[in-house]
Amino acid sequence: MKSNPLQEVFNSLDLKAKEFLTKTLLPKLNCGVIRRCVLKAIRLGVWRFISPESRALLRALTFWRGVIRSESLKRVVRELLLYIELNTIRGSAILYGLLITLRKESKAVVDSVDKLLLLGISYLNNPPIFRFLDR
Repeated sequence: MKSNPLQEVFNSLDLKAKEFLTKTLLPKLNCGVIRRCVLKAIRLGVWRFISPESRALLRALTFWRGVIRSESLKRVVRELLLYIELNTIRGSAILYGLLITLRKESKAVVDSVDKLLLLGISYLNNPPIFRFLDR
């Protein structure tokens, strides 16, 4: 099985961080949003890292015109869309900005997403030898 570099980070995120990233990165769920995320996953190459069952679920939901009422289905779809979004530059920059903020301050209050984006981009622009999260 192919491994994705962000897979370990994604699996180790705690519940509050996932909720925050879901609120900031994902819009309200509908078939248009799901269709755009599926196209983004195909364009970025993330589509091949998603399990076949999840791919089938996302493809089926792109043709669905109704409202998703099941809370468990909403949760699964949000997690899949968050996984796709974290593989973009913006998503990974916000993720690293959140990790840096949480490492510096144990009870961090996030002021804005722009600050997280700025921290994450500055972290990603550093050469790999200077990338330390423990500062």
